Amino acid sequence: MMITFLGISIATLILAVDCYGDSCLSGINHKAMPGPEPGMRACKLYSQSSCCFSNYTEQLAVAPVTKVQNTYWNRCGQLSSRCEEYMKKIDCFYHCSPHTFNWIHPNNSHSVLAVPICQGFCDDWFTACRDDLTCTRNWISDWEWDDHGNNCRNECIPYHQMYKDGKDLCVNMWGATFKVISCPCHCLMMDDDDNNMIQYLIHQRRTPAPVEVLHREPMKAPFCQRRQTDLLERRERAKTKKESWHGSHLSTLKSGRCF
Repeated sequence: MMITFLGISIATLILAVDCYGDSCLSGINHKAMPGPEPGMRACKLYSQSSCCFSNYTEQLAVAPVTKVQNTYWNRCGQLSSRCEEYMKKIDCFYHCSPHTFNWIHPNNSHSVLAVPICQGFCDDWFTACRDDLTCTRNWISDWEWDDHGNNCRNECIPYHQMYKDGKDLCVNMWGATFKVISCPCHCLMMDDDDNNMIQYLIHQRRTPAPVEVLHREPMKAPFCQRRQTDLLERRERAKTKKESWHGSHLSTLKSGRCF
């Protein structure tokens, strides 16, 4: 009987990972199942199918955000509004998105592992935060914790000194949460098109195909075309800018072409 139950449990887990948005992580602020939350004050991208309750978003709806649960965002001074917006996107994705369960960590039901995030998103995030200050490279493991929350172990330095570029930021700030993908048609941008992207990625997982087929298939989709257009427009904008980071940013964009 125990073996049968275990078999059913494993089968259920496999189905849950393969299905689109049918469960949530096991965090203390997560619902058991995603559902509508019309009263959300932030994270509205997920209001039709949310893994967080609407009252969770109240702490993200203020400006500026000082503290979320027991984590202070301003240990090195208040974040700029642009940088704060990207922090909100990541927080909303983890707590509220019905998609996160598709990348649930095999050894920790509270965490996600290797979520494919777009290089373009990481580059824009880095640009938004480059002059803000931080004292931790990894926001999961590098804080000193006490009864008052998180505290710095090291001095505060600008993001552009803590991280060398957008990829470095994405793969280190939240531990192993993200993996960076250069092709915008195979990753998440934390926007409305992610719904289409998730469905494609799950379909890819269920029906293995030659690599060249997998890379060509999504290119015809409208959401992919929009992302490719955005990538090209960002490349053109980069050519006209004269910031000190122009050279390295432009080379990253050029490497993002995926067809």
